[in-house]
Amino acid sequence: MTESHVSSADDDMDDFDALAALLAAEGIESTSDVIKPRDRSRPAPMSFAQELLWLIHRGDPAGTSYNVARSRRLVGDVDTAALRRAFDALLERHEVLRTTYAVSDQQQPVQIVRAPQAVEWREHDVRHLPQEAREGEVARLAREATDRPFDLTVDVPLRVELFRTGDADYVLVFESHHICFDGWSRDVMFRELRVLYEAFSNGVTPDLAPLPLQFGDYAAWQREELQGERLEHVLAYWRAELDSASFVLELPTDFPRPSKSGSEGVTRTMQFDAPFVTALKQLGQSADATLYMVLLAAYQTVLHRVSGQPDILVGSPVAGRSQSQTEALIGYFANTIVQRGRFAGNPTFRELLTQVRTSALGAFDNQDAPFEKIVLELQGAQQVSRSPVFQVVFTQLNGASETFSSLGSVQVRPFGLESNETKFDLTLFMSEREGGLELALRARAELFRPRSVERMLDRMKLVLEAAVANADIRVSDIPLLTETERQKLTGWNSTSRNEGAPATLTALFEAQVLRVPERTAVRANAELLTYAALNARANQLAHMLRARGVTDNQPVGLALDRSADAVVALLGILKAGGCYVPIPPELPAARQAQQVRESGARVVVTNTALAAALPANTATVLLDAGATELSAFPTDNLPGAATPQSLAYVLYTSGSTGTPKGVAVTHANAVHYARAVSRVLADVPATTDGDGFAALDGWHFGLASTLGADLGNTSLLPSLLAGGTLHVLDTAVTTEPARYAEYVRGNPLDLLKITPNHVQALLGGKHGAELAPLLPARWIVTGGEALRPAVARMLLSAGTCRVLNHYGPTETTVGVCTFEVTTDSLTAVTTEGAQTMPVGRPLANTHAYVVDNFLNELPPGIPGELLIGGAGVAEGYLNRPELTAERFIQFADERVYRTGDRVRRLSDGAIEFLSRTDDQVKVRGYRVELGEIEEALRLHAGVQSAAVVLHADDAGDAQIVAYAVPRTGSYAVSHTDRPTPHSLHEWLGVSLPKYMLPSAIIMLDARPLTPNGKLDKRALPEPDGGASQTDRYVAPRSETEQELVAIWVEVLKKERIGVQDDFLELGGHSLIAIRVLGKISKQFGIRLALRSLFDAPTVAQLAELVDAARKTAAPAAPAIGVASRNAYRLGKSISVGTPDEQNGGKT
Repeated sequence: MTESHVSSADDDMDDFDALAALLAAEGIESTSDVIKPRDRSRPAPMSFAQELLWLIHRGDPAGTSYNVARSRRLVGDVDTAALRRAFDALLERHEVLRTTYAVSDQQQPVQIVRAPQAVEWREHDVRHLPQEAREGEVARLAREATDRPFDLTVDVPLRVELFRTGDADYVLVFESHHICFDGWSRDVMFRELRVLYEAFSNGVTPDLAPLPLQFGDYAAWQREELQGERLEHVLAYWRAELDSASFVLELPTDFPRPSKSGSEGVTRTMQFDAPFVTALKQLGQSADATLYMVLLAAYQTVLHRVSGQPDILVGSPVAGRSQSQTEALIGYFANTIVQRGRFAGNPTFRELLTQVRTSALGAFDNQDAPFEKIVLELQGAQQVSRSPVFQVVFTQLNGASETFSSLGSVQVRPFGLESNETKFDLTLFMSEREGGLELALRARAELFRPRSVERMLDRMKLVLEAAVANADIRVSDIPLLTETERQKLTGWNSTSRNEGAPATLTALFEAQVLRVPERTAVRANAELLTYAALNARANQLAHMLRARGVTDNQPVGLALDRSADAVVALLGILKAGGCYVPIPPELPAARQAQQVRESGARVVVTNTALAAALPANTATVLLDAGATELSAFPTDNLPGAATPQSLAYVLYTSGSTGTPKGVAVTHANAVHYARAVSRVLADVPATTDGDGFAALDGWHFGLASTLGADLGNTSLLPSLLAGGTLHVLDTAVTTEPARYAEYVRGNPLDLLKITPNHVQALLGGKHGAELAPLLPARWIVTGGEALRPAVARMLLSAGTCRVLNHYGPTETTVGVCTFEVTTDSLTAVTTEGAQTMPVGRPLANTHAYVVDNFLNELPPGIPGELLIGGAGVAEGYLNRPELTAERFIQFADERVYRTGDRVRRLSDGAIEFLSRTDDQVKVRGYRVELGEIEEALRLHAGVQSAAVVLHADDAGDAQIVAYAVPRTGSYAVSHTDRPTPHSLHEWLGVSLPKYMLPSAIIMLDARPLTPNGKLDKRALPEPDGGASQTDRYVAPRSETEQELVAIWVEVLKKERIGVQDDFLELGGHSLIAIRVLGKISKQFGIRLALRSLFDAPTVAQLAELVDAARKTAAPAAPAIGVASRNAYRLGKSISVGTPDEQNGGKT
């Protein structure tokens, strides 16, 4: 594999003669009339292609991306006068080389042909420089000349530079603008330049036949010919051919796509020997196709496999010289056709080749349609970061010009100054040479590393070899992995280690009770529980549950806030042989009832206050009211009721059909996770067996999440199984930066597991030394959402603890991949422009596979779905066998979970999360199925249809946005009951957790659809940053309300907010609430608890609290009645202390 400068930009316009020959054999010829000389009484129009370049030039007069440079070394005694005269003759012979461009009085773009004139000519002598410095100086001066823009309104679009580097050694460089020049023109110019130079140097008349036409004649003919019925005919073909095609190819790139594309390219080449080329031609002949078509089919196959897209559009340049009269002309005749590869139905390579042949013949037969007309017809305005319609090109080169190897006695050789620029993401050049074939792949350097370009050519070779071996192979079965890559993937999944003997959570916990009975096991505010005390209370609850009939694997509800009681309840349920099912108290009553019903929980452990929200017939164990009864039960350990294969817990996650699904996790799963993650935290070498519990002995772990999800299990499980102290941080500590700082200063932590946005909000913008006292002494573990480099940089700035990015779905037990963020890794990610940190490599006894839609394992760099296998894979979904069979499958001789996460392997084996393959999203750490919100909206009597999408605001924060179409016709509701954003928001709040409520609900007359009848998400209006959607604007009436409105407008990024607008309906959530309260504290000199904002969710209500707080020494808080308790639940449900912990998710 070598670096190569194949050609300059205009080489993209070379013809492919083999295809033309095939067309002739098919009887496909141009039906165009003979071109006649134009009326010279008025200026000639610009051709369609010229007009496009003219418009580009007018938009960027200083641009040089369409400058075309050619260089040749001249060895011999050069007659410089004859050479200069030859260029002057070229200008006289070809009007296009002395044409400028303007707008006529009728506002039409026209060509202005200037009188014959001398070419702009410069000579440079660099013989005064040392020999070794001469070529470098030539290259510098030549690039300076090439970087000089043409003013197309006054400049003749051709310049010549002649450098003398030795007594008989010269370098000839000429620059032209693409508006007058294409690849064919190069050969015309070289051929005529040789004839003219030899004639003038010998004092004879050049033997060149007069030109039958000028380019202006062609442009006038094209404008006349391609209009009306003829133009409509060719455009109709392209409309049909490209109907419903995807015009954006999402190639996996090494660097993020910039907002405006550059032109620097990187090129690599690959050679194929003659026998293999013969085999390729025989393959083509079997389908009556050319070598060009075989290579195009292989190229499209590679693009399909690496992008995962079923529709691949490839641009191909054509000479645009259908009439023989144009063959001797210099000018910009070239056009571009689009060749479509369709992979729906997973064709064989032979079937694909047949389809490619048909597409190529049809495209060539309709090549007269100006490409810019196709663009405007199909796509309209384009983003400047991508080429329109297609972003990849395939072209056949004619090889080096045989007509310009000499100028009389002067030898002509390549000099190598040609540009490596590109206007496309990828351009594949094929060049059939004597003895074989060369493929050169040029890529945009701002998107791809050279190694990635080489790997793309490797894939091309694999596809061609597979097709030659068996043309009837399915495209999906063609291997993309090289043997080296296969070995790497195997090595990265070689994680088998002996973590310890099979055990249950209760057995490992009881071992710590025996070892350190008087050590503090749990600290929750002022309440301290030693290991012995915690064990005793848990045993009492276990005995009571046994008496209530709880047996092995019996689900038991756990409806408690984050507290010491919650830890007691969790252990008590496990000791009784049951599995705990968190029923987060902050969920709507309907959701709580649903989880109790779906899980089949016979009893729920809770307290008196929280039991009120449970279904009336629910059997409960009340830890407060039943304390006396509990105290009568024994404190000794129960005989082991559970085995490692028994269920430990069931966590409910959002479901796309509207029904949450319960993930069933065993003791073996949970024990594996605790052991495996302890190895990482304790720096146990990857090749060493065992767990890391001994090194974690005595650590202090912070629990900032409820038990409603497994986010906090990174703290809870290692702490209780290794003899650590678990700090159960209450809501005030996890939502108020001041309270958090106060707590950790008095109670230093060794480890804290938290979401990135949560920790960023808690740390209040601190950095460096002032941040150090607020972070754990050893590890801060982030999970639940993507870790952005800015947050990672902030955490590292303290210099006091290590940062671990952790990833994994609930279905694979808490987390499966870890990535330690260091200064070096952060620098590498930042340099590459990545938006998030990698999630890393699998834990011990865990495997990660990146596969395509057909479950073929993919090489590093290519995106696919992540499958996870190993000891953490859960039992499945409780009482949902069909869904379990769909998501938990057999792969590579083991049971794996299909995550639905779109990821890719990096070159070092680390995994990078990219997106979802479905409508599941992560919002502030919560796992949300957008389909569940859509279903809830559709259940409203006044809603005909609905759509829900994730929208990123200007700050990059993810917001759920819903769109609803009101029901019309005979089944429509009355006008007074017609749904509004406010009423729909209230409707959703009855059944959905608050973190699933849309930040905005937009009413539509109809859902925008694609030509295929699918929702066109790109056509959905963006949420209005102006007034809220409440339909009840009330202006501020007091100074306090005015100041609060100003704070809300700034933080919520709304142009207008009324005093009756609801914080949640404006898109507010706990992270935003922390910012609002911070500004209130600074503005008014008071301190309000986070709960206050949710108890008083409007500016009017909040103003009353602020005014009351300013009159007292302590902040005011409303009394907690029934209604207020519901508001309190609302606040806790979106608290930043609970991301991803209500219904499960990825950590």
